Amino acid sequence: MSLINRYIFKQFFPPFIFGLIIFTFSIITNRILMLTEMVINKGVSITSVIKLASLTLPDFMIITLPISFLLAVLVVFGKMTQSNEIMALKASGVNTWQLTKPALLFSLIPLVASLFFSFYMAPRFNYFFRVLAVKEIKKAVLSALKKNSFSNKLGNYKIFIKHVNPSKSSIKGIFILYKIKNNSMVLIANRGYIVYNKKQNLISFYLKNGQIQKKYRSKKNFWILHFKTYKINIKLKGLSFPSRNNSVHFMTISQLISKYNSAGNKNNIKNIYLIYILKKIAIPIAVIFFVFIGLPLAMLSEKRSLFMAIFYTIAIVVLYYILFTSGLYLSIKTGFNPIIGVFGADIILFATGAILYIKASAK
Repeated sequence: MSLINRYIFKQFFPPFIFGLIIFTFSIITNRILMLTEMVINKGVSITSVIKLASLTLPDFMIITLPISFLLAVLVVFGKMTQSNEIMALKASGVNTWQLTKPALLFSLIPLVASLFFSFYMAPRFNYFFRVLAVKEIKKAVLSALKKNSFSNKLGNYKIFIKHVNPSKSSIKGIFILYKIKNNSMVLIANRGYIVYNKKQNLISFYLKNGQIQKKYRSKKNFWILHFKTYKINIKLKGLSFPSRNNSVHFMTISQLISKYNSAGNKNNIKNIYLIYILKKIAIPIAVIFFVFIGLPLAMLSEKRSLFMAIFYTIAIVVLYYILFTSGLYLSIKTGFNPIIGVFGADIILFATGAILYIKASAK
C-alpha cells in the first residue's frame, strides 16, 4: 500500500467510529423508549428493558455499520477537498480511482462485520430477545398477583387474591371480575393454582370450590353457578414463545438456504426463503455502493462540514430505506421478482453513484 493510500485509509477510522457510536446510541435509545411501554403496561423492570434493548444490538449493527461508513466517506473526502488535498493529489498525477482504492479497502471492515451480524448473530439474538421478552412479561404478570390487592394487568380481568404462594403457584381466596361490553361475570373460589403455558402463551387459573355470578344488563337476568373445579385461560397479548424453526427472522443464512432447498416445488414458500436470503446480503453490500456515491458527493458539494456530512448521510439512508422496504414489500406481498425487489435499492444506489462518480472524475 502506497503512502497516499495509507494516509487516506487511516483517515477513515475517527469518523467511522464516531458515526458508529452516534448512530448505534440513537437507535438503541429509541428502542429503549419503545420498550418502556412494557414497563408501563406490563410491569417489566427497567433492568430487563435494558437487557432486551441490548439483545437488539446485532440487528441494528447490520444497518449502523454501513451508515457509519457512508458518514466516514463524506467526512474524509469532504475534508480533503476543502483543504485542497484532492486538488494537489490530482495535480501530481493521482486520479479519482486511486483515491477510491483505500476507501474500498476500508469498506471491507463494515462489509464483513455487517454480513457476519446479518448471517449469524442477528437471527440468534432476535430469538433470545423474544424468549426473554415473553419470560419477563410472564414474570411481571405473575408478580402483579399480590395478596390482598387487585391486579388489572390481565386485559379485561380484574383479579383479587387473598393469599399467594409464588413458589408453588397456589392461590387462595380468589375474586375475578370480567367485563365485556355490557355484561359482567364474577368468579369466586376458595383456592386454586396458576399454570403458564409457554407454547400457547396463556395463563391458566385452575379454580376449586367456587361459584360464577353472571349478569346480563340488557336482559336484566342474573344467575349463579356453583362448581367444584373451573378453568380460566387468559391469553397474554403481544408476544409468544418462539420456535427456532417457525420464523425466518430467527434463521441463519445456512438454515434459510436449507429451507429453500427442501421446499421442493412449493414456489411461494421458496420465494419467501429466497427473499430473506437476499435481504441478508442486500443491506451489507450497500457499503460498496456508498463509496461511489459518498466520494463524488463530498468532492462536488459546495458546503463541506460534519453537519452537512451527517445531513447527506441521513438523507441518503432514508431514501435507500424507503426504496428497500418498498421493494421488499412488493416481493413478499405481490410475488414481484425477488432479485429486483430486494436489490432494487442497491441498483438505484449504484446507478446514481456511477453518474456522480463519472462527473467527479471528469472535474
